[in-house]
Amino acid sequence: MKNNNPSVQPSKFSADSRNRMLAYSTAVGLGAFFGGQNGQAAVVQAPGLGTYPVVLLPGPIGSPNGTDHYLNFDGGDITNFDLYIGPDLLSHATNKYPAQVVDLYGIVANTNNPSVLNGQPLCPPWTDGSTNAYIGAFWGGMVIDNNTNTFTPDYAPRLALAYNGGSSYPFYNYHWNDYGGFPQEFSGFEFTGSDGQNHFGYMDVKVNFALATAGADTEWVVTSVVISDCRYETTPNTGITVPSSIQISSFTQDPANGNLITINFGPNWANDNTSQFALETSPTLGPSATWVTDPQALVTQIATANRNAPAGYQALTYPTAGAATQYWRIRKL
Repeated sequence: MKNNNPSVQPSKFSADSRNRMLAYSTAVGLGAFFGGQNGQAAVVQAPGLGTYPVVLLPGPIGSPNGTDHYLNFDGGDITNFDLYIGPDLLSHATNKYPAQVVDLYGIVANTNNPSVLNGQPLCPPWTDGSTNAYIGAFWGGMVIDNNTNTFTPDYAPRLALAYNGGSSYPFYNYHWNDYGGFPQEFSGFEFTGSDGQNHFGYMDVKVNFALATAGADTEWVVTSVVISDCRYETTPNTGITVPSSIQISSFTQDPANGNLITINFGPNWANDNTSQFALETSPTLGPSATWVTDPQALVTQIATANRNAPAGYQALTYPTAGAATQYWRIRKL
């Protein structure tokens, strides 16, 4: 990596400028890298769930009853799923539940034909060739279609669960590592629409936990389930591709090291060669922006993808000498 000429000090940025750079970098990471769908596809946002983000709440702390949230994707008269949030671990003072669960039940509307499901969660294949009795998370670029591994959700395939016995944190479904909202992972599903046909789709869904106290007991409990997006393919029996995105996880500037800029980021897919990412810079935003490759940038891989988490990357650079304002973005080549 090329360092700045030591006789020319890099421009110093105010806290506000740094915050704006981070906000813009993060916004770019979240929105600018969505992969396009097949040109012949007709992917729409599920209108039946209302305004996004959709926030689903559990029952009151300490209540012995779970809460049912019925999901209807296309706005017709067929209920597709029941997203169930179980009672929390504080619901019984002496005989606690072993775990609090979040389940996604496929709805069977026709009791005379239980093999027909109006909603069915799908499970992607994993590197060991197995599937799990829990809902698996799809990564960017994966295709949800008739070739996707599926299982009948009669045993309540869980989006998340929390065990508190001896642990200081909730234990998630280990195929669903949506900690802090990223890596962005999607639940795939198949459902029967109001047209009577089968359709494929995905939900960007996250389960939030927090510590709660009831009496002398403090436990991790589910505080909400947030559906940030839900889309499906309107053409029956046609696959849908999970969108790809990049997110900035941190942006720091080190005044003690020539104002070294460190940008940590990650995609919601598996390993890529570092040569496939470029750090670009511009002195302005909006229509006047002129994005060029930052000649000082060095991009390295700092975390290797596995079946539970995608890869992590880091970009290092310095502010351009004399620049009053400067912005950066990560681009996939």
